[in-house]
Amino acid sequence: DHPLIEWLPAIDDWLAELLRLEGRGDYCGNTCARCKSELAEFRCEDCMDLRLYCQSCTVELHAQAPLHRISQWVLQHFVKTSLKDLGLRIQLGHPPGSICIAPARAFNDDFVIIDTSGIHCVALDFCGCETAHAHTVQLLRHRLLPATPTSPKTAGTFRLVQMFQLLSLQSKVSGWEFYQCLTRSTDNTGLDDVKDRYLSFMRMMREWRHLKMLKRAARGHDPGGVASTTQGSCAVLCPACPHPGKNLPPDWQNVAPNKRWLYRLFVAMDANFRLRRKDVSDDKNDPGLNHGYSYFVEEKAYKLYLATYSNLVSEDKSSCHDHEAIKLAQRKGTKDLAATGLGTVECSRHDMKRPCSVGDLQKGERYVNMDYLFNSSLQHHSVNLVVSSYDIVCQWTRHLFDHPIQFLFLIPKFHLPAHQDSCQYKYSFNYHCGCGRTDGEAPERGWAWADPLASSTREMGPGSRRDLIDDAFADYNWRKICRMAVTFLRKIKEAERERRTQVAEFDELSAAIPTSLLEQWTTDVVAWEGNSSKLNPFEPAQKKEHSVATVRLQLAAEDEVAAADSTAVTLIADISASRLLSIGFELEESQRRLREAIAELGAHSTDLQRAKIKERQNALQRRLDAWAQIQAVYMPFVPKLRQEAQVSTPEKAQLFMPSQIPAPYVCGIDVHQYEWRLRFAQAFEILDDLRRHLRLRTSLRKLKERFARGVRTTTRALGVVAKAEERIKGDSTRYRAARSALEALASRLQVQPGWDVHLRVLQDEDVREMQSDPDSGVSEGRRSLSWIWRMPGVIAEDDSEGVNEALRIEWCKSRARVNRWSEECELLQEEMRRVTAFHEWQANWWIDRIGSCVTLNQQRPSDRDSYLEGASAYARRQCRIRCMLKDSCYKAWKYVPQWLSDSYES
Repeated sequence: DHPLIEWLPAIDDWLAELLRLEGRGDYCGNTCARCKSELAEFRCEDCMDLRLYCQSCTVELHAQAPLHRISQWVLQHFVKTSLKDLGLRIQLGHPPGSICIAPARAFNDDFVIIDTSGIHCVALDFCGCETAHAHTVQLLRHRLLPATPTSPKTAGTFRLVQMFQLLSLQSKVSGWEFYQCLTRSTDNTGLDDVKDRYLSFMRMMREWRHLKMLKRAARGHDPGGVASTTQGSCAVLCPACPHPGKNLPPDWQNVAPNKRWLYRLFVAMDANFRLRRKDVSDDKNDPGLNHGYSYFVEEKAYKLYLATYSNLVSEDKSSCHDHEAIKLAQRKGTKDLAATGLGTVECSRHDMKRPCSVGDLQKGERYVNMDYLFNSSLQHHSVNLVVSSYDIVCQWTRHLFDHPIQFLFLIPKFHLPAHQDSCQYKYSFNYHCGCGRTDGEAPERGWAWADPLASSTREMGPGSRRDLIDDAFADYNWRKICRMAVTFLRKIKEAERERRTQVAEFDELSAAIPTSLLEQWTTDVVAWEGNSSKLNPFEPAQKKEHSVATVRLQLAAEDEVAAADSTAVTLIADISASRLLSIGFELEESQRRLREAIAELGAHSTDLQRAKIKERQNALQRRLDAWAQIQAVYMPFVPKLRQEAQVSTPEKAQLFMPSQIPAPYVCGIDVHQYEWRLRFAQAFEILDDLRRHLRLRTSLRKLKERFARGVRTTTRALGVVAKAEERIKGDSTRYRAARSALEALASRLQVQPGWDVHLRVLQDEDVREMQSDPDSGVSEGRRSLSWIWRMPGVIAEDDSEGVNEALRIEWCKSRARVNRWSEECELLQEEMRRVTAFHEWQANWWIDRIGSCVTLNQQRPSDRDSYLEGASAYARRQCRIRCMLKDSCYKAWKYVPQWLSDSYES
């Protein structure tokens, strides 16, 4: 029963009707349908009236529709013609039907009007009377936007520029594509000489966008005019963010300390490297119109700052895990680019662009650019409580200046797993009070909407690009505002549902824990929440007992004590058995590094590269020979085993460590015990490397998807990811070898069962990232962590300490989830109150503008009243829109307080 299936039998009928419209249909008479006397041969293609009229009647009927398309019945078919050819003239400056006593024809009588229906050549007369207005004013009063301020020859209808503005924002169609559509709509054969007014059209669009921005910001109501416009004053503000004097209570600064977090401003920083701009023009040839009025910072001050400080600010070496955000961006080809992307500071709670918070990036995501944008954004907001998120905040804040604003710096949730463990505990939204369920990823969601603009903006000049993106961001913010009633209702319902679920789970978990532990854990977590320098209860104890270096130090200390007590048993002076095993581990590491170097050599290596590898092999062989001589003293049977073994290159030679000795042979002087301790620590170290390389691979994959565009950059990024893959495979192989050695030693030392509780067999499916793979088909809510991520920080003989620590961490996380969802409910209610308060403030703000308008230099006294009436009417219309938005919020949220009250009681 698909509608198309039902339509199929009617195809012939519909097709016949389309063909019937190519003829005269029911109006086959030869006389005009209006005057009933003249020959009927003209039909309007844009009217619903399909009757034919004579030439004079056609002109008279279309005096108020001069842009309609006309067809003439010639030789038994319709031929396209125009109202200009029929003698229609458009008279400006007078009421319809009036005649000007001194009409002034447009230059060369060749005026072009661009409309949604096509590109029209018209006969246009300006008013030439003594009281006539300027030609541009006459055009504007007929809803025609002139392309130039002097001697205009081209204009666009208001409906044309309005349609393309919305179309470019909604579908991201470029001006060139739209204009080509107009050209084909005018003539789809290419045989007619359609006037080329593409540059004029693009200029009109820039003028229209700028005028609409100024109009929406009430710049036409300011007696000082556009010249008095301040930076950021034309931006569409977020109603849910805190704005002192607009939507905050009068005593908000005196609120109780435990409620101050409700008035925090949440901002997020990020960069976009898809919105690049080619080096095709400059500010002199393509000046911007906004001058920092909206979202882009003022360009001259921005460039002066960069010129002053770019060479003084150095990018420090990262103290965290391989943050390639800056490095990869700096490696991108910038030879033909004037801007490699955009940096921005946004509202992270509501995903809205902030005033004076966007700027071009010249080479990567440099601190000097982001510093300026961050400071510029804060200058346009007076709240002194700010939560700022940035994907590399752990590096960016290391040298941040002192500031009177109270900052809380965090890392967006999606980017957090790519950081080292200390960052994940210190900068997590999940653990800090007063953050609700903010994730800090608002810029990423905004970029998904803005990225399609790149196809239009990358070929633009600097001014055109800034003005277009400013207009796009204003539309983005406005659409967010229009959906706030529905959005906040959905969020508050979800937050309350999740709060109840988390409270129930937390209560169940707390009931199973002794009261003494609960009291101690509560004290610890409350102390940390009040002072982050206290011990972090979410962080496991990171004791370094399980590292090869630590065990070697312990063995050396034991040898020193044994030597002092004259109990040491050494067969060679200065070389104890423990020292022998330590040297063996050093040789294993040297062999591994040499194998990696040989693997990277490649088929097209140079003589110098091969020579260096050979020198390393010779040096390693000499060390192996020395090791063999010492080993023969402590393990006399090894020379025989080595003779039986197949001769190999130094990097593949077998060392015959105690775990590798066949069963009939027995090693003495506790060498098995020494290797056990070293292998045990080595296994933990290898797992640390494996987890680190998995985090690195996750980060590199995200960066590749985000930044890599083009064959060269993609190939390079894939090469970096491939190296990470090789390291992960190498770590897996090393761990399995270490664990096999531990199994062999455990059987000889008769180790108690349980040593492998935390050193499990590593299967291929265990080697996976902390977060779920999007391609695995397992959702975030159903995924399970691999055992390599669930190991406790300390392995003791009595594992109660490790169990208690894991339980404490899980309890603290459960408590944090309850608090964050509870905060989210409270914060959403405050934001909903702020939204309605902001709409009410803005409605009153527009009322205050009634009765005022811009003062014109050449304004006539007779026009003063009409200008005031128009400005006042617009202010009243804007006031009405804000009142309607406020009412829609009231209607949607009317039952929320009662619903929440009932939920809390239950």
